[in-house]
Amino acid sequence: MNNQIFNSVSEPVLFNSLKHHAGYVAEFIRRFCDNFMPAGNMPGLTGINECSGNPETEAGKFLSDKLIIIGKSQMDLYTGRLCPVQIAEEIKEYLKAKDLLNKGKYLGWIRQAQSSFMEIKLTDNSIWVLLPGKIDGRYVHIHPGRHSPLTIRVRSETLKTAIAVLCYCNRYNNDHYDLDVINRARTRLLGLSPVKEVNHKRGLGRMIEILTTIPPCGEFK
Repeated sequence: MNNQIFNSVSEPVLFNSLKHHAGYVAEFIRRFCDNFMPAGNMPGLTGINECSGNPETEAGKFLSDKLIIIGKSQMDLYTGRLCPVQIAEEIKEYLKAKDLLNKGKYLGWIRQAQSSFMEIKLTDNSIWVLLPGKIDGRYVHIHPGRHSPLTIRVRSETLKTAIAVLCYCNRYNNDHYDLDVINRARTRLLGLSPVKEVNHKRGLGRMIEILTTIPPCGEFK
């Protein structure tokens, strides 16, 4: 699982899939459950200590370390059906057609924009923002456009909570909306305050619904 968050696409594209791609997140959750299978049958709240609610366990530490990458602000999450590789390839083809795939030409093109970024539309009508990348070999930094088609705006703590809860619940077939499970994950793993309720149509409830219904993209290894 190492380093797959940033290198699920080929150079020179830089894309944080866990932060910006709902299908990739769904695949991450599925693979987490496949790779961390606690011994014995521990349904119910106590099992979360072995799976995703205790940062001192191997599984909890792995999950906690990965969720740090999501950060602490709001972000835009792509909910379409193009996988990260398809998105990156479409963007690379666009840049190649414009003779902008070379690093110098690409960065010069970005510098010409008053906003310091460029936007392009892909075949599914989603809008993607292109920025200068800050990792060696990955100078084309991409993320979904804000308020664009097939994109939702989500708070980082909402996304992280949904991931942690689903990693546990999918392993033990527990209720995704169990407040005890949700708050154990929030307080023990994420250091967040507990919530009093979950509405299926907004916020955390909506995020859980999206991640349980969207097809996993299959790019996570």
